[in-house]
Amino acid sequence: LIGDLRDVKIEDILKFIKRLSKSGKLIIDGATRKGEIYFTKGMIVAVKKQGETLKKEHLEEEVLELLRQEEGTFTLEPTEEKMDTVSFIDPDEVILKL
Repeated sequence: LIGDLRDVKIEDILKFIKRLSKSGKLIIDGATRKGEIYFTKGMIVAVKKQGETLKKEHLEEEVLELLRQEEGTFTLEPTEEKMDTVSFIDPDEVILKL
């Protein structure tokens, strides 16, 4: 799944991932921030920024900053990459804070 952040509401992407219990990564290439949000069975489990996995205390803040961007592109793809689970964040909770 590939798209433009101006054409698709990020809330709809998060709902899609959660409702279908998707696992993989959502790559955000925004105008001001770039990063990867990793999902396991529909839950946000980790974020990578500049190749580094963020610590739990910065995870939700970075997810919100990535998802608040209105310009740029996104790519949702499966991943074979083994990620250490940093935390479990419910996408519905993130949507409420956007």
